[in-house]
Amino acid sequence: MNKTTRVIGISLIANTFLSIIKIIFGIIGNTKSLVADGFHSFSDLVTDIVGIVGSNLAEAKEDKEHPYGHGKIEYIASLIISISIITIGSIIFVNAFDKSDKIPNFYTSIVVIITIIIKFMVSNYLLIKGKELNSNILISSSKESLTDVLTSVLVLIVVILSVFYEQIPVFRYADMVGSIIISLIVIKTGITLLFENLSLLIDSIEDDPEKIKMVSDIIKSHSEVSLKSLELLKFGSYYKAIITIRVDGDITISEGHKIMDEIEEDLLGKDTNVKYITIHIEPNEGSSKNARITRSRNRKRNFKKKSFKQRDK
Repeated sequence: MNKTTRVIGISLIANTFLSIIKIIFGIIGNTKSLVADGFHSFSDLVTDIVGIVGSNLAEAKEDKEHPYGHGKIEYIASLIISISIITIGSIIFVNAFDKSDKIPNFYTSIVVIITIIIKFMVSNYLLIKGKELNSNILISSSKESLTDVLTSVLVLIVVILSVFYEQIPVFRYADMVGSIIISLIVIKTGITLLFENLSLLIDSIEDDPEKIKMVSDIIKSHSEVSLKSLELLKFGSYYKAIITIRVDGDITISEGHKIMDEIEEDLLGKDTNVKYITIHIEPNEGSSKNARITRSRNRKRNFKKKSFKQRDK
């Protein structure tokens, strides 16, 4: 069981508890919006299960057809998550118009407050672990969990407003309106995640300044080189680094390889999430020779391809 799966497992237990509690007390307390919120939490169960499956499939080793591994399976899993969220939101929206004269029980507000606290803790935990493990699945689940917190806050407001329906008759419809709003929030979250993950299925480059700086600082720590360009291609929770560095044009191919080895050792040996590396060496401007070396390798130290070019001006 990998780290991502363990984190999702904790979320799975919490969401199971929350969905059952919300649905049961929503029915007992005549609170349609709480029942809707319970099914919203149930959608988290679906995302957790899909997340566990997707995370484990993404750990599969590279093969002939997939030389850079199966990391993008995480994006497909996240797509399934987003579609599930949209479906749940649509069901909640339709059920919101079910006519009922029952008024929410004020005591359900205690249950709602407890669920808000628990869900906020779960959402924050998923976000922290998602960034730590560079897991798109955990970050997606965290966003959906935060939405669950917001919808629970809405349910709390609905219950409070419903108490005053005799003084203000329009508050009789607060529960129905709350259910509609919850459904729209859920649908919007699903659509947002859907488009985010669709774009990630196409080769995308990491744009987080902190992650780029972490890798570039390691390269720049080698005083004999200057960094010309760096791209981190996303493959699920890991990267392929495409690096161009400049060195003294008078160095030999052997010396160039030694520099590459040192940079690769640093990048692969530290917690950078870099699994594949392509390094291209160019001579410094004004050098007497125009030597270029390009090499790619993966995290297991096995060469994927190797090519060397050297020419004199």
